[in-house]
Amino acid sequence: MYRNKSLILILFFLILGGFSFHAAAQVALKVRMSQQYYLQYEPIYVQVTMRNVSGHPLAFGENQGLRGELRFEIDTPFINRYAALRGKETPTMKGIILQPGTSRTFTYNVTNYYDVRRLGSYSLKAVISHPQLKTAYESNTVHFSTVGGRTVWETVVGVPTYLQKKVSDRIPTRNYRIVSYNTGKQVFYMLIIEDKERIYLVRRIGLDLGGDLRPKCAVDDLSRLNILIAANPKVYAYYQYDVTGKLEKKEVRIKSDTTPRLVVNKDVGTVVLSGGRRARRDLDYEEIKDLPFIATAMDENLKDITDGKSIIDEDND
Repeated sequence: MYRNKSLILILFFLILGGFSFHAAAQVALKVRMSQQYYLQYEPIYVQVTMRNVSGHPLAFGENQGLRGELRFEIDTPFINRYAALRGKETPTMKGIILQPGTSRTFTYNVTNYYDVRRLGSYSLKAVISHPQLKTAYESNTVHFSTVGGRTVWETVVGVPTYLQKKVSDRIPTRNYRIVSYNTGKQVFYMLIIEDKERIYLVRRIGLDLGGDLRPKCAVDDLSRLNILIAANPKVYAYYQYDVTGKLEKKEVRIKSDTTPRLVVNKDVGTVVLSGGRRARRDLDYEEIKDLPFIATAMDENLKDITDGKSIIDEDND
């Protein structure tokens, strides 16, 4: 009798376990982040890999019966447990059809949707739901922190008249600031353009290679910031930004018998890039192709955690 009860219990748990495995195996989710620490106001990208093991195609469309939803649950160290949505929309999955047994990888800019601007540590997981699925499915949990960084250079400039929406007696100002911070893997320099009311630009400009190769900066007569930064002791990148965060010039220079440098004409206020030689794709590609951030100056796409996969959300900067 007891033996029969034991067999019944074993069969019951096997059947229950089989149903639990089937339910858990409808959709498999995995999230990954490229770094542990992010500078405040920097775009935070999360890679989401979704595998369909339901045995049926999953379509994410406009129709109510096909309108699946992807959302992120982000734990914060603050009073409110979850990071708040910045608007009404969660990350879009519209137009995606996931065939049975296949997987797709997407990259989302989390800062487009959620407020993670406050300094501190966060935990993130993805949650997917769909009308065809009986339950929602969660991914693994990843951790990241928003940090303030260390200011290594800054200056205040006036906004030129041609960039003022409304000319007043008092000249508006902008603050150029270069910040150094550790991502958990490498130490980077970031350019921040801001005033008391708004952040106009947060952009990675290069690696911290030590005191001898720190960024060289000069402001010209139009309040544009000219930056020259080393990617390695032989390769330099040059950027020119205006006070709105618009990148007006970019160039890669190779050290030759002279070293690239910024020359300031104090009489008229102009800044000129001098020294070295202009990099050439056919001549210098092998030397510069794998250098961080150089891609921006060479009109290529920056490498990130996408690994060539689909990018659903574009960076808004």
